[in-house]
Amino acid sequence: MRVMVSGHASLEELYVLKQFAPLTGGVAFSWRHREKPQPANTKFRIPAVDAPNLRGARDLGFKTAAIDGPADVTELRTAVEAGAVTVLYVMDTGHEGSIGDTDWILAAKQAGKIATLIVQGVLKTSLTEGADIVLPGCAFVEKDVTFTNMTGHVQSSSRVITPPGDAAEDWQILSKVAVALGGTLAETSASAIRQSIATALSAVPGYAALAVMALARPVSAREYLQSSNPSERGKWDTMFQDLPPIKFGEEFGPLERADVIPLRLVE
Repeated sequence: MRVMVSGHASLEELYVLKQFAPLTGGVAFSWRHREKPQPANTKFRIPAVDAPNLRGARDLGFKTAAIDGPADVTELRTAVEAGAVTVLYVMDTGHEGSIGDTDWILAAKQAGKIATLIVQGVLKTSLTEGADIVLPGCAFVEKDVTFTNMTGHVQSSSRVITPPGDAAEDWQILSKVAVALGGTLAETSASAIRQSIATALSAVPGYAALAVMALARPVSAREYLQSSNPSERGKWDTMFQDLPPIKFGEEFGPLERADVIPLRLVE
């Protein structure tokens, strides 16, 4: 069994993958590399690499090609096309095409050189169409995850929508795969995984914050207004309500207090 992972995989997912990687024939990283059209004299240039967590993969001990250049999956592709890979597990957690070229995988599958193709992903693609097993993961907006950008800054992304259907967080899928392969995982939550990463990478700047990281949750407009208005009321009371109505002109008269406007009027 060999594994090919998108450069969009989060720290949580890579940590779990690292636990059972020794039970596989190896892990290869793939990503799309393309120059972005940008103004010639711009000071900040968008990188050509479509892979937001290659730095994190390296920090966790994975071997990847140069994180600022094209992906190199030559060794994996050679093994697959030689018929040396019985099971290929592709983890594609990014947007369409971000994992790079996969036509060679489909060609090998159609030629019978791959017995079982497993694809863990978010979107319906030609790769999932040709897979024997599809494991529905989550887009970055559907899960709590962390990444390490190219400059070494550890960043978080909070879940804002509920995963649809049978989709599950990718670290949970990988943890079940680990058990199926005979491995074990001590952590039972994403926060516990982040704490383990913080401990394992305590010598690397930036990772200690993972142990105490709190991720935000979206709230309804009603809840937001009810929870945030008390401080706003004090501000507006001071600025307007204590002043004579003449401030706004005699013809207008006293204004209705903003904090007693029915919520249905502002929703």
